[in-house]
Amino acid sequence: MPVSATVLSRSRTVVANRLHTLLRIGRIGLRDRRFGWLLLDNLITTFGASFTLIALPFLVMRLTGSALDLGLTAAIEALPSALLLFFFRGALDRADPARVLWWCRALYVAINAALAITTWFGWISIELIYLLALISGLVWAVAYPAGRAAFGLYIRKGLLAAGNAVFAVASSLATMALPVLAGSLILASSGDHGLALAFAIDTASVAVSLLLIAAVRRRGPVRRRERSAETVAIDSDAVAATQIPRSYYLYLLISTVLVFGPVQILLPVLLVERQDPRYFLIYAGQFVGIAVAAGLASTVGAAMHGVLRKILACWSLAALAYGLLAWNANLAATLLAFCLLAGASNFYGIQSLSWLQRNADASRMGREMTWFSAATMGAMPLATLIAGWLIEREGRMHAAKWLAVLIVAAALAGAIHLWLRRYRTDQRTAQADGLRGPMPSSMTIDD
Repeated sequence: MPVSATVLSRSRTVVANRLHTLLRIGRIGLRDRRFGWLLLDNLITTFGASFTLIALPFLVMRLTGSALDLGLTAAIEALPSALLLFFFRGALDRADPARVLWWCRALYVAINAALAITTWFGWISIELIYLLALISGLVWAVAYPAGRAAFGLYIRKGLLAAGNAVFAVASSLATMALPVLAGSLILASSGDHGLALAFAIDTASVAVSLLLIAAVRRRGPVRRRERSAETVAIDSDAVAATQIPRSYYLYLLISTVLVFGPVQILLPVLLVERQDPRYFLIYAGQFVGIAVAAGLASTVGAAMHGVLRKILACWSLAALAYGLLAWNANLAATLLAFCLLAGASNFYGIQSLSWLQRNADASRMGREMTWFSAATMGAMPLATLIAGWLIEREGRMHAAKWLAVLIVAAALAGAIHLWLRRYRTDQRTAQADGLRGPMPSSMTIDD
């Protein structure tokens, strides 16, 4: 058979398998309404958050005109995530994460309502924004891992990777389109009333999500965390074996700080420097990359070694993208680079989160999601600080070059680590086989 025919046949097989998987997931999703409710919750809260995402920077800049105040507001919101990791990382394991998420959303309603009312009547000040940002950051630091833990406990394992992929595509589409609507509302209104309306829309969206979270809670989790003392005693070794190695979170931290986080600074700097409306096509390119990656990442393996290899592959793709940005800043190269970065980031995010939700022990789900939150969203301010320093010192193109070089070095170190980890695992397996000795004749495989 010719090579082209073989490749075509394999491609058809891959597509058929993907369609079969999607149809099976769709049937399961129709039988289990929790998946649909959580997806609708994600869409509604993303819709509301897009208005605050645009309105809050406008409000800060109108009050003070200082970019430093804007950066300080973002830093205040991000700080509680690290505090939660160091002081309360086991708190979510002692409560139902869906219930915790419901109360966090209720607090969000109060925070956004306060923003809307004070902005509408002209009572808002930068000091009040700092206070509300701190409270919002504390709530977010609990709500983010609680939401990830709830998804891992309330959704069937077979739906986790596909569900995260659907969530990623839906969120990226909303993030791309809704800021235009929010910006139009703000600019079309007189004074600060448009900003107040934006905060009010976010308030109403979160209030609706309370009904969906309550419906999910009534159905109960798929994976139970309650176990008797006898079960805990018997399964203590198994629980220890399911604890996630901290090296896993090191890969996530590097991904945030060095590989994908710098895009949050690099992209706006590029848009400001180019002053060319055509470069806003980057957002469409990012959506294409995210959609393709979501389709490829809809299944996840059970072995951590396999997921870490995929993460290293994403790093390599990101290094290539940064290399493109350093080599050529024309529109075509820039679109391709940000498409690759978005695709690699989305594939990495779906795979890393889905593997963790599938393999974390149910009794430690909250703790593991807290670590995940700190290594991803909590580390984002450090990523933007490093990227900003590099761009300020070296310029945008040279900063992209240094990022590419550092990512390649990190990928090589990661490959060596994986090889050593596999070697140690093989050695332990060989030693265990040696201690057990040869299989007795009465228990041979032929029997």
